Amino acid sequence: MSEVYKIKSRRASLADVSFAVRMDWTLGILSKLLKVPKKHLRQALEIIKSPELEADILEKGKLVKRKFHFGFREFEIVTKVKKRKILAPHPKVQLIFKGIQRWLEGLHPSHTNAFGFVKGKNPKMAATALLGNNHFLGLDIADAFPSITMEMVTAALERLHVSEVISDVLAWLVTYEYAGQRRLPQGSSCSPIILNLVYKPMCNEIGEICQRHGITWNVYGDDFNFGKRINIMRTSKEELLSIPPKHGLSIKEKKTRDNLGKTIPHILGLTIVDGKIHIKRQTKNRIRRMLYAATVHGAYSDEKVSGLIGYVRHIYGEKTNWPGSILKLYQQYQTERRQ
Repeated sequence: MSEVYKIKSRRASLADVSFAVRMDWTLGILSKLLKVPKKHLRQALEIIKSPELEADILEKGKLVKRKFHFGFREFEIVTKVKKRKILAPHPKVQLIFKGIQRWLEGLHPSHTNAFGFVKGKNPKMAATALLGNNHFLGLDIADAFPSITMEMVTAALERLHVSEVISDVLAWLVTYEYAGQRRLPQGSSCSPIILNLVYKPMCNEIGEICQRHGITWNVYGDDFNFGKRINIMRTSKEELLSIPPKHGLSIKEKKTRDNLGKTIPHILGLTIVDGKIHIKRQTKNRIRRMLYAATVHGAYSDEKVSGLIGYVRHIYGEKTNWPGSILKLYQQYQTERRQ
């Protein structure tokens, strides 16, 4: 009899015992699966059990004090469009999450049309896969990570034939309680691969519909994009929009994009113009402003400028293909730096 079934035979009901006890039952098995020492698992468990914990952690080469609530530090990233809530795990907890990420990546691949959080794939590849179409449709899942509950994670793991005991413990471990329910946090290193696994049945259903109607599609994280050489019929669109709610997910209505007869298609921060991939106008303007500020005022480090130019090079390739205004500013920046 295997270790897992020995555990199952002595287990009454997981709801009747604490997570600490369940973790203790499965500690040895998890250590082997995740290739993480038991000592590190125990340390992570102690941190996760702590309602309040102040710790010195290393950030950008410096030790700083941070407060953690049940293993996570909460902060917000504010943009012009919205506020994004981030739950960053304690480094020792993140170490366990990285082990879970590696294990899940080796256990089962994401859907073939998933481009987000998949090694060797990127937004440009996702946009390129849709070239040749004339009608584009896009939809976003609302609150992508926190919309995924512990129960959804458990179901995804059990679809991979992970033992009931292990899947229950792992689903508890990788989620965080907020809004009255344990949910997947944005900020954990294993959350992206779990999102892809939870989405897989939905992707299978979307794939069947798209194949039936001759629609090209892919998904990058929570961003689904569809394309067709001729118009996507209204009935097809309604059929696609009806799928996420069937899987317990909601669509951001304001971010549903349909370019039929009126707009340039926007896909993952990129646009398709004359059959070619371009950086969207607002992003180009931001890059130009930053290059100008770096050249004239020294406002940005060489590392920051290198990152911007790396992105431009990734999208356009050789300099001869770059937008003229960006190329000119970058050449001025290089001249200024040499002087």
